[in-house]
Amino acid sequence: MALQGNLDDFSLPEILQLIAVQQKSGVLKLTSGDDVAVIFFEAGKVVSTRDRRRNTKDPLKPFLVKTGHLTEPQLRQVETIEAESRREMTDILLSGNYLTSEQLTRALEEQVQDTLHQLLTWKTGAYHFSGDSRTVPKFAVNVRLNTEGLLMESMRRIDEMARYRDTFPSAAMVLRPKALGVPPKDMTEAERRILPLVDGLRPIRDVMALSKLVEFEVYEALHHLLELGVVEISLSAAPAKVAPIQATGPMRTSARPKGGLALALGVLVLALSLGLGLYGAPALLAPVARSATPPEWAPPEIAYVDDASRVTLALETFHAMRGTYPHNLSVLSAEGFLPEAVVRSVSKRAVYRSDGKTYTRTPR
Repeated sequence: MALQGNLDDFSLPEILQLIAVQQKSGVLKLTSGDDVAVIFFEAGKVVSTRDRRRNTKDPLKPFLVKTGHLTEPQLRQVETIEAESRREMTDILLSGNYLTSEQLTRALEEQVQDTLHQLLTWKTGAYHFSGDSRTVPKFAVNVRLNTEGLLMESMRRIDEMARYRDTFPSAAMVLRPKALGVPPKDMTEAERRILPLVDGLRPIRDVMALSKLVEFEVYEALHHLLELGVVEISLSAAPAKVAPIQATGPMRTSARPKGGLALALGVLVLALSLGLGLYGAPALLAPVARSATPPEWAPPEIAYVDDASRVTLALETFHAMRGTYPHNLSVLSAEGFLPEAVVRSVSKRAVYRSDGKTYTRTPR
């Protein structure tokens, strides 16, 4: 079976459905300007979107870095081994313990889905399908994905993405935690990664880079959090100069969040944003405004938040991310949710007790 033509006459969804229904094996090559992509099929199932003959254009490489499975130095190590030994990349990733078999399988499935989503946005181009089963590649880890399922999910993403673009027309937009917003207990993994990064300072493009998620997952999580009233669109613009994004190690979806400067800054600004809601309610904010001294760097709308309010929001953020409250406040500083000075200040004025499910704070 050989097919060729223009995507203007025969759409990519129609081509994919034809190959799936007829359970064909072979390779579908797509070109649009300078862009070239391939989709390999085995008995109508998608098995890869990688072409070993074009290693420099292997879409799996940037995908693994973008999603945090590999760092840039690790990718360079893999490419060096690949060039010297002529071994296939997936074999190197497994034998070198860069990824487990399960992690690599999941990454391959996600990469295929993300690539197909991008290909379906092509408006023009040409296609050529060669029904030769000998061209189907074999890797150290192989996947066989239902073509119709991939197509349906990609079409859903395209439809949803159009809706998300209406809400977030620019990646330079900045979101912030909404005053008095409480994160839901049933957040998705993507939402758990995204929420600490929404601090009223980072534009969406930086949230995307730091979250180690693909574009659609970021917009989906942000849109859902916006609908739930957990975050809101900031009325202020992004800072003129955004701090450079630091390289991070491979992301493990099963790993527990660790304390760090980025998380501490995110929670700090999350707490400070709470002050905007409090400031709009004079009965609540009046005592705080009289006692607080605004730090020089703080914008006016977030300058009047006392330590007790910061601890309250840190506790709720900890609970939303971990599913439990800390047994003592020192955990908040140890894991980067609050500065140690704030914890010491509040501990001098109140006694904190918690059984993990709830907590109390009583004045000393």
